[in-house]
Amino acid sequence: MSLPQQGPSPTDLSQVFDVIVIGGGITGVGVAREAVGRGLRTLLVDRGDFGGGTSAATTKYIHGGIRYLEQYDFGVVRESLRERRILALGAPHLVHQTQFIMPAWRWSKPSRALMGAGVALYDALSFDRNRGAPASLRIPHPTWLGKQRLVQQVPWLDTDGLQGGFAYHDTLNVHPERLLLAYVKSAAADGASFLTHTEVTGFAQHSDRGNVVIDGVTARDCLGGVTYTLRARVVVNAAGPWIDRVLQPLSRPLGVAVNRSKGVHVLTRPLGGPGRVDAAVFARAKSGKHVIVSPWMGGSFIGPTDTALPDGSDAVVADADDVDSILTTVNSTMNPGERALTVDDVVATTVGLRPLIRRGEQGDGGNTYSASRRHELYHHVDRGVTNLWSIGGGKWTTARATGKQMVDALLKHELRGVPTRRFDSERSGTSTTFAWAQDAAPFLAGVASAAGALGLDTATGEHLGRLYGTEYAAIIGLIGAQPGLARRITHDHGCLDVLAQAVYAVTHEGARTLDDVIDRRLVVGTLGPVSRATIGVIADVAGPLWGWDEERCGRESDAEFSRRTTLERLWRTHT
Repeated sequence: MSLPQQGPSPTDLSQVFDVIVIGGGITGVGVAREAVGRGLRTLLVDRGDFGGGTSAATTKYIHGGIRYLEQYDFGVVRESLRERRILALGAPHLVHQTQFIMPAWRWSKPSRALMGAGVALYDALSFDRNRGAPASLRIPHPTWLGKQRLVQQVPWLDTDGLQGGFAYHDTLNVHPERLLLAYVKSAAADGASFLTHTEVTGFAQHSDRGNVVIDGVTARDCLGGVTYTLRARVVVNAAGPWIDRVLQPLSRPLGVAVNRSKGVHVLTRPLGGPGRVDAAVFARAKSGKHVIVSPWMGGSFIGPTDTALPDGSDAVVADADDVDSILTTVNSTMNPGERALTVDDVVATTVGLRPLIRRGEQGDGGNTYSASRRHELYHHVDRGVTNLWSIGGGKWTTARATGKQMVDALLKHELRGVPTRRFDSERSGTSTTFAWAQDAAPFLAGVASAAGALGLDTATGEHLGRLYGTEYAAIIGLIGAQPGLARRITHDHGCLDVLAQAVYAVTHEGARTLDDVIDRRLVVGTLGPVSRATIGVIADVAGPLWGWDEERCGRESDAEFSRRTTLERLWRTHT
């Protein structure tokens, strides 16, 4: 399903929508997908790109949140485990079951006994994890690995005081930006409209006996400067970490407050050596801090940090302290024979903000680590504002359930009586999914075979099948029509992206800027530094599709390279 690169037509935007969703992260997309699936006229607006703020900067897992058991958040864990299964069955080409290992040392807190109890409870709460799952997506029961076996499997671990480790499984979200986009495409296929790089500047409203009645939103295209007044029966504020900012134009207390928690991850050389460790490790240091060390794209993906962002700050960037914190934590869990990680081993960072519910508008002390990951629906009619809801908190794994709960509430209140159709999001794969609850290996092999007929190697074919699902045929078709589009974008970092993907990003996936293409349509931007030459190659393909001439392609390439270099300098250099 194509996403227009410049958004819907003016005619489409002149209608009165049933629901306008503010926010193009996984929560907003989950609401939009559920709403349009049920036949509601739906528009989603985001000031940036899909997932550009938080949802593409995750630990790359669809998981139950085993550590939430420490906060006794049993309801969140159970819901997450249920949704983990649903998401995996609905997009088997974009997930992979991964073993997690939780080492236990004599000094561990919680103790080995408590860890074991937590792992057993986690297993019990996931009692339905394999219902309907093919062999490749089935999750085994946890096991205990003795010290010798654990060290063989994870040779970089510190052995001093090591007792062994608990092994359990969670689901790798291989490319979260692509899975998010697959849900966007599903909503678009059902008739939803989208405006990206468009900031909501206020609300269309009128007064009724002292109450504020929301009629829609006002918005401005951040790239073209066009302004809009967009009408809807109800507006859902799903702006994640910025839900309170969206509400500021109403100039009244609405009972919504957010703790913004900065989560940074780093991609490094592979700990233990290339290909030696195939499990994720929950590495908890004596300091009490922990990181997850995951094998990903030939390296080790490590994080996250959990740092409260001060109110009023917009500095959502990785800095040297963030990187140092991650490296110090993981290094303290490594054996002396393993070369410690330094900043020179870091090839890339990601940063996002978690939107955590704050108790009371004055705050709760800012403890983001122990804050609940549950979500909350705010119906602002209680504060004298009608036709407006906000969603606080939440997480990637439970976004489908959040969207369903939100639309259920709309149909009981503002949209009561509006005609709907049946839609079962629990058993609906994405629009690009080859089949519900089936092993992806035969599908990926078939894609590799089709790509091989055009001279592409097996790895590239499987890469296209994983990223695009059934839409791989469109990429293959572009290459068949223009063989030059089979050229690799770069050979850096083992990148498998080809030029046809950059074309498709603009013509069918709604990309409007170079970083949309580089970071959230292709894989290249997630693997390490992107050279000026590589950016230029992408601009030369994508730019003309946006109407750029040669001079602008060069200017935009320079600006994007400068932006990326500046961000990298922030985390490589102490001030």
